[in-house]
Amino acid sequence: MDLYLIRHAEAQPLGENGIEEDEARPLTDAGRAQCQALSAALQQCGVRPGRMLTSPLLRAKQTAETVLHHWAAPVPLLAECELLAPGFKHRKLARYLKDLNEDVVAVVGHMPDLAEFAAWLIGSKKAQLDLDKAGVAGIRCQQGLDKGDGLLFWLVSPVWYKLT
Repeated sequence: MDLYLIRHAEAQPLGENGIEEDEARPLTDAGRAQCQALSAALQQCGVRPGRMLTSPLLRAKQTAETVLHHWAAPVPLLAECELLAPGFKHRKLARYLKDLNEDVVAVVGHMPDLAEFAAWLIGSKKAQLDLDKAGVAGIRCQQGLDKGDGLLFWLVSPVWYKLT
């Protein structure tokens, strides 16, 4: 499986425009623009997930929806996944992803959870991945989907894909 871990795009900060809860933070205009550029870059690079999963938090859902809004057919299936909420358990998410039986899956979530999951997949708690907002880590898991089964093959930020 090729797994694309996508950090949500730029969101409004807490306290701005009356937003009192972290779960309710929507994307900013810049965040929506990041999503459009990300969608174009992924497609230009030939990334074709069969499915995209998103955290239940608003900013992640809006990131996934906006990326797919700009996606050419066939559009990946989109599903909300409670297992991507902040603080998720790596093994539970890995089992869920494996059961999807897809060759390519994209997930939209949050830091530091995505970076910690990536480090777990590549077998090193010492790995320090820093995903920018709307950044992507690509991990190839050919043998399975467990600790140490993955190989990091892609790590891009919005700066990179705005240049493509």
